[in-house]
Amino acid sequence: MAKTTKKKKINKTNKNAHTKKEVLNNIENDHSISKVIKCIVSVLAIFGIMYLLTVLILKKSSTDYITKDVEKTTIQYSEILAGTSFDKKDNEYLVIYYDLKEDDNSIYQTLLSDYEAKDNHLPIYYVDLSNSMNKSVISTESNKEANSVAELQINGPTLIKFSNHKIIEYIEGKEDISNYLNN
Repeated sequence: MAKTTKKKKINKTNKNAHTKKEVLNNIENDHSISKVIKCIVSVLAIFGIMYLLTVLILKKSSTDYITKDVEKTTIQYSEILAGTSFDKKDNEYLVIYYDLKEDDNSIYQTLLSDYEAKDNHLPIYYVDLSNSMNKSVISTESNKEANSVAELQINGPTLIKFSNHKIIEYIEGKEDISNYLNN
């Protein structure tokens, strides 16, 4: 009988040991699952706090980025490239060539606006000689007889009157241009 009671005690202790291990494993599993859940909740909380701080600091919502008062875009047709001087759709028109980076460029802008304010004025365009796209027409000598852009040579401020895509008047110098546009 001593042997059977000993075996029963060993079995009981083995059973108790197995149940203790199982309980400890279950507790460890529950503990690791709770750690993962706590990490996920912590990360989400941090992102939420950062978002709220960003919104509060900037004091803007997504609707603030939408512009409600949109100004209409206007296209200006008066500045042209020298290469299009002979190609305008008008039968008669004027083209003034001057350097917008020069100190006296405001004089030409005033002349243009005053001329355009007149009744019965011809369409007038201007070419900015400081623009690198227009450097090909700048020369030390003028060509008043040019029939194409390839032949066009401008030496300083110049006003050209075109009729049927040909030069009919060629005026050079600030004073002569001013007199022509003011008459």
